[in-house]
Amino acid sequence: MKLAKLSILCGVMAMVFLFVGCNPSPSKPVLTVSIMPQKFLLEKIVGDKYDVHCLLAKGANPESYEPNMNHLMNLEKSRIFFCIGNLGFELAVKNKLRLNAPELQIVNCSEGIDLLKGTHSGMLHLGQECAHGHNHEIDPHVWTSVVNAMVIAENMYKTMLEYDTKNKKFYTKNYKILMSELESLQKELEQTLATRTGTAFAVWHPSLSYFARDYGLTQIAMECEGKEVSAGMLKREIDLAKEHNVKVIFYQKEFDNRQVQVIQEELDVPLVEINPMNYEWVDEMKTIAYAIVAE
Repeated sequence: MKLAKLSILCGVMAMVFLFVGCNPSPSKPVLTVSIMPQKFLLEKIVGDKYDVHCLLAKGANPESYEPNMNHLMNLEKSRIFFCIGNLGFELAVKNKLRLNAPELQIVNCSEGIDLLKGTHSGMLHLGQECAHGHNHEIDPHVWTSVVNAMVIAENMYKTMLEYDTKNKKFYTKNYKILMSELESLQKELEQTLATRTGTAFAVWHPSLSYFARDYGLTQIAMECEGKEVSAGMLKREIDLAKEHNVKVIFYQKEFDNRQVQVIQEELDVPLVEINPMNYEWVDEMKTIAYAIVAE
């Protein structure tokens, strides 16, 4: 009898496990962003209400990145796509979404930001040799500015209030905390860089134009449209860096920067690796600021 009861109990348990396995608990709805700093900001606002996916693969070069089919299929399942608005790979993605997922809401997080033009080609100080025909191009690196990050966060917050009204109080509380943190960060960076107004720094890829604008700094880019340059052009840019008394060179490992070592040896200044795409965005902004003031 005991054996029969045990057999029945095992059968019931097996059916329960089978039912649970075939009917998993529903996963959270998905929101998608283009880059990791957006993910950082959006997760601060939505908390545990959504899973936030990032379109740009970790360590990928945003200048040459092409999302694969899996990325696009996952994006089509999202409730909202929060794009930066001016990254090259976003245009191709948005065109495909219009065909395959026309109902997907796409939000331009750069809406309301004072966009820079003509700062993204590199070596702009050399006149028209590199930047000819590209002075009209928008610099997409809006997230390398705390001021701009506040605008990005506000655009995300307003979107979520309209989309998910039942969690309005939750989002508002989180948004206020985030804005307080961003305001504190801005004050810290302003105080840190207050005595460095007019200071120049060198960077391989010109990704810090908005950062430089916020704090009255001068960015000297060493590349030309994402490529290495001739020896003559490089010498002139090194001379320019010396003229401006550059004290630091920033570089990103995802960009081809084999000439960086030559530049560093010529200038004899610290070489600092940065990652503006880092999820730990606050730490990255501080790293850049403190490297500029370091003696």
